[in-house]
Amino acid sequence: MRAKTKNFFEDFLILLVIAIIIYAVYSFFFSSEEEQTQITNSPVIIEKEDKKENEENKESIIKPLEESLEKNIEESPQEIKIEEEIQTSQTPEISEIKNEVEVKIEEKPELKEEVIDEKAKIEKFYQSIREKIYSNIEKNTDKSALKSGEFINIRVTILKDGRFEQLTLTEGKKEYFELIKTSVYKAFPVQINEDIKNSFPRYFRMKIEF
Repeated sequence: MRAKTKNFFEDFLILLVIAIIIYAVYSFFFSSEEEQTQITNSPVIIEKEDKKENEENKESIIKPLEESLEKNIEESPQEIKIEEEIQTSQTPEISEIKNEVEVKIEEKPELKEEVIDEKAKIEKFYQSIREKIYSNIEKNTDKSALKSGEFINIRVTILKDGRFEQLTLTEGKKEYFELIKTSVYKAFPVQINEDIKNSFPRYFRMKIEF
């Protein structure tokens, strides 16, 4: 009996040890598989959480934008009214400026006419001096000493009182100039009208052709 009980206890202990070993091995592999499944499943959960956060962020951005757009749309008619009031307030000033410009434009032709009229009077005055000089040359110059087709250019300063100074030869033969000098002298002094007297003293240039 003792031998049987001893063998029984020995077998029981061996089986117990084997069972413990099997349980330990099983628990080790089972726990490692659970950890792997948790690791593999965790990114999915994180991605889902990230998507939810992104959607919430988008909604938080889009809603204020929509509200601001609605406010701008509601306020835009007021801005348009303000712009129209500004334009209406500025229109009288613009019309006044246009009127001033039109007045100035109307004044300019009068000034041009006065300038043209003054130039015409001065040219007429010069023409009278030319006629006097040619008349004196006909009377006082020996034409045999002059060749036909020749010419000289002279310049003289006419003073405000009708006298002259600085008679000079600008182009041509000096001999011809000396011959017509006296004829030029005798053409002065001249009578200057009051309406062109302020334009003098000034140069008078003349081309004398023979």
